[in-house]
Amino acid sequence: MAVDAVSGSSNMFNELLTTQTSAVPNNSDMSMDDFWQLLAAQLQYQDMSNPMSNSEMMSQMTQMATMNAMTEVSNAVANFAVVTNNLAQVTLTSYSTGLLGKEVTVATLDATGKVNGETKGVVTGVDLTGSQSIYVDGKKYSLSQIMSVGDVPKESDADKDSDTGETVE
Repeated sequence: MAVDAVSGSSNMFNELLTTQTSAVPNNSDMSMDDFWQLLAAQLQYQDMSNPMSNSEMMSQMTQMATMNAMTEVSNAVANFAVVTNNLAQVTLTSYSTGLLGKEVTVATLDATGKVNGETKGVVTGVDLTGSQSIYVDGKKYSLSQIMSVGDVPKESDADKDSDTGETVE
């Protein structure tokens, strides 16, 4: 079998490495393909009298595999965050639209945002744009202003302990 001449100079490898790394986009991310190309070039241009050690090659392969696994975990976490956000939006939309036609009690707020009373009425509409809101008797209320849904009896004085003032169950 004929063997091509192998140069013992490391300049060929350095030139190839420079060429390879300059071809990599500016974001300095190295893919597994880039790693395999560099490893193949390293093996192709190595000095036969001083070959690359197996442990060094295995160390490099392990490091690349670890980096690849970390990238995949990072991508999975990012995807999970997107899925969680989408699920929260679906849940909130289902809750909001489920209030249509139901009687609710909403807190009314003053100009400073403090509760100054309450309004009871039937939900006639739901606004799903931006921060979701409901409409009760033509007025827009935030979902966070909902105090109760349905006919909830008010706490009467008969339900309280006369000595402590606490609710008796």
